[in-house]
Amino acid sequence: MEKLIAVALNFKKGVGYAFAKRLLERYGSLEEGIREEGLELSEELKLAESELKKAERLGVEVFPFFSEGYPEKLRLIQQPPLVLYVLGNLKVDRAAAVIGSRKCSSYGRRIAYRLGKFLADRGVTVVSGLALGIDAKAHEGALNSGNTVAVLGSGVDVVYPYSNRSLAARIVERGGALVSEFPLGTQPKREHFPRRNRIIAGLSDCVVVVEAMEKSGTFVTVNYALDQGKDVFAVPGNIDSPFSRGTNSLIKDGAYPLTDFSDIADFFSIREGKEVEVPKGLREIYKLLSERPMGVDEIVEKTGLSVSEVSSLLIELEVLGLLIRENGVYRAC
Repeated sequence: MEKLIAVALNFKKGVGYAFAKRLLERYGSLEEGIREEGLELSEELKLAESELKKAERLGVEVFPFFSEGYPEKLRLIQQPPLVLYVLGNLKVDRAAAVIGSRKCSSYGRRIAYRLGKFLADRGVTVVSGLALGIDAKAHEGALNSGNTVAVLGSGVDVVYPYSNRSLAARIVERGGALVSEFPLGTQPKREHFPRRNRIIAGLSDCVVVVEAMEKSGTFVTVNYALDQGKDVFAVPGNIDSPFSRGTNSLIKDGAYPLTDFSDIADFFSIREGKEVEVPKGLREIYKLLSERPMGVDEIVEKTGLSVSEVSSLLIELEVLGLLIRENGVYRAC
């Protein structure tokens, strides 16, 4: 009954977390609270009943703020969600928000993918907003390990943008989760996204901004993180690039510059040294580059492969986040 009432209160206009928490603390239960205060909820209770049936049908879990499955981190933020909808497996013991602009450079997409993979492979959940650009690449990088959570500005059954519906499905299939405070069927609206961003920051232990333009919605998440006392990292970028003006500005204002993935590893006290999984066809080149950095010509000479074959394999390794190219020389990560 308490879950039903919490969902009903979530439908009630002008009612939020603070009101529901006060009822619970004052009367010991929401049921007793609405009875004592004479709150009329008949219409909302009908909606809530239908909502919980729909959630069960879709495999969506509904966590009121007082329930065991509700993330403890969210209880600590200002204005926590009254109810949280989760499709998939929500794991946020250790979590980092990896965020940035929808419009971004190939460099930004590459770093977001590699950082997502780096964190997820080491047991850190990657939290982002399923948006185009940096968000999507961070989720994709984390998919291999399944450690990624997408927070939506719509119902968990309404994927936005529509072009990311396949990515959303893969997140759930691989053991990650879609999360929202909005009722099922809720369509995305401009005003929903700042509310979504406070949850992204709230679920995370730190925030990493990969790329952001000067006026970017990314700063909403950053401000929430700072208000919550979270550390903010920013990836430095080319001073000529409009995509890096936001991140460079953050560093100027005191954000930690992420110049190497070891910076984020240190934050989470991650000890490196575990064996890296490399696809079979790429192992020979990866082993060579693990010994020391090399250029393409030297790799061709040592492997006996053609330049085009070597270039193709290097691109695959780079996309997987297993090597870095610097001034025409490649080295393994």
